[in-house]
Formats: sequence, C-alpha cells, structure tokens
Amino acid sequence: MQIPQGLKEVLRSAKGLSMNSKEVKEGYLFFAIKGSSFDGHEFIEEAVKRGAIAVVAERKVGISKELPVFVVEDTRKSLGECARLYYGSPSEFLKVVGITGTNGKTTTSYILESVISSSGHKCGLVGTVEYRLGSTKLGSGRTTPDQITWHRTLSELLKMGADWVVTEVSSHALDQSRVYGTDFHGVIFTNLSQDHLDYHKDMEDYFLSKRKLFTEYESQLKVVNADDPYGKRLAEELGDEAITYGREGKFKILEFATSFKGSVLRLGYGNGSIELKTNLIGDFQAYNLAGAVAYLLSAGFSEREIREGVKSVNVPGRFETYDFRDFIVVVDYAHTPDALENLLKTANRLKRNRVITLFGAGGNRDRQKRPLMGNVAERLSDLVILTSDNPRWEEPEDILEDILKGIKNGDKVIVEPDRKEAIELAIREAKDGDVVLIAGKGHEDYQEIKGIKYPFSDREMVKSLLSGGKYVL
Repeated sequence: MQIPQGLKEVLRSAKGLSMNSKEVKEGYLFFAIKGSSFDGHEFIEEAVKRGAIAVVAERKVGISKELPVFVVEDTRKSLGECARLYYGSPSEFLKVVGITGTNGKTTTSYILESVISSSGHKCGLVGTVEYRLGSTKLGSGRTTPDQITWHRTLSELLKMGADWVVTEVSSHALDQSRVYGTDFHGVIFTNLSQDHLDYHKDMEDYFLSKRKLFTEYESQLKVVNADDPYGKRLAEELGDEAITYGREGKFKILEFATSFKGSVLRLGYGNGSIELKTNLIGDFQAYNLAGAVAYLLSAGFSEREIREGVKSVNVPGRFETYDFRDFIVVVDYAHTPDALENLLKTANRLKRNRVITLFGAGGNRDRQKRPLMGNVAERLSDLVILTSDNPRWEEPEDILEDILKGIKNGDKVIVEPDRKEAIELAIREAKDGDVVLIAGKGHEDYQEIKGIKYPFSDREMVKSLLSGGKYVL
C-alpha cells in the first residue's frame, strides 16, 4: 500500500504510533480506526490535546490545532504499512510462517518452532499461549496482536537474534489487517469449522477472512489441508501454488497411530515417506503434524531434523494428560463443536471404561455453537458435567441453558456452574479406566467474569488434586 510522501516524512520524526487516543504522547502519530464498538475519528481531538503531531483518518475532520491530517482509504492498512516502516521492515529480514484455521493453529506452531529451533535456528513464537524466543518471554495477548504490537514484536525478535518467526493468524486479525505489511515465507491453512459467528456474519464471511492470508499476502509456500472442505476449495483456487496435505494430498497421511504414550505418523511424499514419533496425543494430531511437516520439507528441512524436532513437542493445555493411577485426566483448549468432537473421538478410542466430559462455553461469543457442543458431548460421553467457562458479561446460567438445548438425555448431565466445584466433582466421579476430559480453557490461567480476570487454571487445579493438595484460587 502506498502512503502519502508527507506521511512518510512525519513518520521519520514521530516518537511513537498509536491507535488509542488515551495512549498518545507528545510527538506521536495517531491513527483513527473505525471499529465495531468505537470510532477513532471521535477521539481525534483528545489525541491532539495529548500531543499528536499528525493524524491519519478516513475522512476530513476539524481539529483545534494546525497539524497535518492525512486522509487515506483504509486506516488499518495504512497503520500496518506505517508500523512496518517505523520498525524497520523486520519481516524482510525474517522468515515468517503464518498459520490460520479454526483448530490446530497453536499445536502446528509449536511443532514448527520445535523443529526449526532444534535445527540450529533462533525461532520466535507469537500466538494464543505466548510470545517468546526460546525461553525468553515477550509477553502474551491476543492470538495475533495489533499492527503496532505485531511489527514491534518482529523488530524485537530480530534484535534478539531470531531468524524465523512462527505465528498464529486469526480471522479477526486478517479481517482487521493486523499483519498488513508482512512478508511471509510460508502460510498454512489447517481447517475451518463453526466458530466466531458472533463476529463474522456467516461461514462464508469467516472463510473469506481466512482466505486473505493466501490471496492478499505474498508468500513462497502455501500449505493447505485438502481434506477439509474449505481447504479443498482454497487449494483448487490456488492451483499449482497449493502444497496440499491429507489423505489424498501431495503429502499423504499413510498411517497414524495414537495412544496415551504418544503418536506415530507415516507421511508419504514424492517417491518416498517419512515416519515420525512424537509425544503429541490425539487422532487430530495427524493433521497438525502433516501440515507442519509438509511446510518444513518444502522449506528445505531434512527428514533427520524433522524427526528429531517433533519428538519432544509440548503444547500447554492441548491434550495435556495427567495419570491418576486408576484413570486419566485430559486438559484441552477445545472450545468449538469440531474440536470437542475430535477430542471425544480420541478419548473413546483410548478409554478402558467411561468418558466423562466437563466443559462450558465463553460468554459474549458465538451462541450458535453452544447447543452443537452440547449435542456432541451427549453423543460421545458417558457423563457430561456442564460448568462455567469465561462467562464475561453473560450470566453463567444463561450460557448453560443454551448448551442444554442441544442435549436430549438430561439423565447423563450434571450442571455445576462453579468451575472449581465441577472439576472436583469430575475427579470424584471418575472410576477405574475412565478418561476425564476438562475442555475449553486449556492453557488459560484466568476466568473472566464481569470484566475482571480472576486467577484460575484447570491445569494447576488438576496438578493440585493429583498431588493430594487443595487448589487455592
């Protein structure tokens, strides 16, 4: 995107960039962004009073001071391009890999980061769980940060010595141009199933947002799950550019076996195949591994480097297992109907007795998926415990009522809104050979209620119960 020459000159002298008027300081350049809840154009005067030296907006505005106002067609894209230039175009000096899809983004990113790092490179990781380089954390936040934070993070990683960066790219981020101005080395499409319909008007709109990573950004390698209906559609559109994986892709899943001890994948490509052993668990890991390996082999990594790198991948809160001697507890982030179904299918294959499923649904998010999740849980569980997730500004009881609409047999359901009490109940109910699934929050260490994030961790609570301790909120 071309930005006005005058804006480039202002950018050189700016002391900072901001899209939040309250964060503007003396010498900052302010970008007026029109969002779903607020319109930044209404806060331009506040930014000016706080010391903005220029404003970028999508329409003419009257302000109290004589300073430049640059009117552009799209302030989000303009912000992305300006942030790129302001932080020295860091993606030009890094190999950035972007992963998008409904499920599997985090696990795929950890697989890539593990292989790339163990191969002697310094690889940054930006995603749902954390932003880090090796053991050095840069913080956490949205799955994909805003334009300023994104390019600043890339710049910081570059200064720290990174030569690769693996990142999750959400549909919200693509719709809002948060990674605009990025040069990608590769992009990966994992799958698409119902989620975020509180934001996207329908599944088509959701898909078109994901599609942007492949059609509106330059990248050398475009890896697509061709077994997914939306992935197949994307691959057909990309034609020869698409590097497909799946049961019938260019990279073919030939064999896959999983147990509570780990998984083995045999992936065919060209005239040969590669066999991988990993401690990742779950039938769905076949696709996470296949997508990552399809990219890595296409990017020039050797089979030896890949085999070594996938052995010890650990993803916080993704099919994380705890052995209670008589039964197994699994903590997982699954919070969509498709992810919950995949989780339950694996549990049913591995169980020796029953599957007990504990889950809820996030407040102020896609309500349409709630009864679907209830239906999945009822079909594939022996006992369902419904509880609170992150209710946010909704009442937990209202969310649980929505989930119950998808459940026909109430006899196999227990409703306990207090998540702490629900987890303790699930552990008490477990018998020899059971698999207890605690789904929805995974790595999260908080519970968001009425705008406040209270400390709460499924993982820490399970560890406490496993050791005989008492989890303290």
